[in-house]
Amino acid sequence: MLPTNFPLNNGGSIPAIGLGTFGPKESLKEIARSAIIDYGYRLIDTARFYQNEEYLGEAIQSVLKEGKIKREDLFITTKISNDEKGKGEIEPKLRESLKKLQLDYVDLLLIHWPLGATDNETKKITQTPLYQTWAEFEECCNKGLCKSIGVSNFGVQLLLDMFTYCKIRPAVNQIEIHPYLTQEDLVKFCQDQKIVVQAYSPLGSFGTKDLFWRPWKENILEDKLLKELAEKYKKTPGQIALNWGLRRNYVIIPKTERKERLEENMKAGSFVMEEEDYAKISKLNKNLRCIDTKYLDIAMRIPIFC
Repeated sequence: MLPTNFPLNNGGSIPAIGLGTFGPKESLKEIARSAIIDYGYRLIDTARFYQNEEYLGEAIQSVLKEGKIKREDLFITTKISNDEKGKGEIEPKLRESLKKLQLDYVDLLLIHWPLGATDNETKKITQTPLYQTWAEFEECCNKGLCKSIGVSNFGVQLLLDMFTYCKIRPAVNQIEIHPYLTQEDLVKFCQDQKIVVQAYSPLGSFGTKDLFWRPWKENILEDKLLKELAEKYKKTPGQIALNWGLRRNYVIIPKTERKERLEENMKAGSFVMEEEDYAKISKLNKNLRCIDTKYLDIAMRIPIFC
């Protein structure tokens, strides 16, 4: 068996497998409810940008009202981007999210993106300095509005800079990782610094209609090696890819809008492959990103991955 939880640097822990929710809105209530009740998911990941927090909140409350699951059994993550217009914006935004989620606190609050918003006409960038944003995250944590705080889409340089001013070190760095984007150096750096790595798009997000900025067409689930290993271990290619991620000791949050995939993804850690097979998967790296800001046709047009 592979890890089912990872320790956080503040003494808490985070489930190894969670449900990503980017994309679905109205359908999220049914999917999230089924994930928790039927398949044992405890980690659910959302963000203000997803515009689905209220639907997730309805799902959580419907589950809690049944009395089978307690609030402390769940690990709920949301995110706020660093594109607000000035100091003092984070707590009000978090309180809005909590109201939609119908919760008193979230278990993890992340800076969704380290970049600000760019005016399409003037090209002027609106961004609060990260040290100010992080101080507001720390204040929210001290007030009990979130149990842990962390970042998303941060590289080594931004993390090193953060270490010079943070009073609370980030507990998590959520980044894109899959067999075609292994991020070896960044993963190792975070783990050496006791920052839990969390992988979004762990299956390459193939088929996600919302990812109109995805600049490549390869389907990871059709990869020859993953299909061969799936046959060898009597699993699916998706389970092979997710299992590889768990073996690298980071959290995975695959998203799905199909109930049949919930069980498949949750069982990805129920087996162990031979070490040479994990090594083979790591060699599939092509440095291909699903989420590359160079291709975003929205306000955030800064190529932070250069």
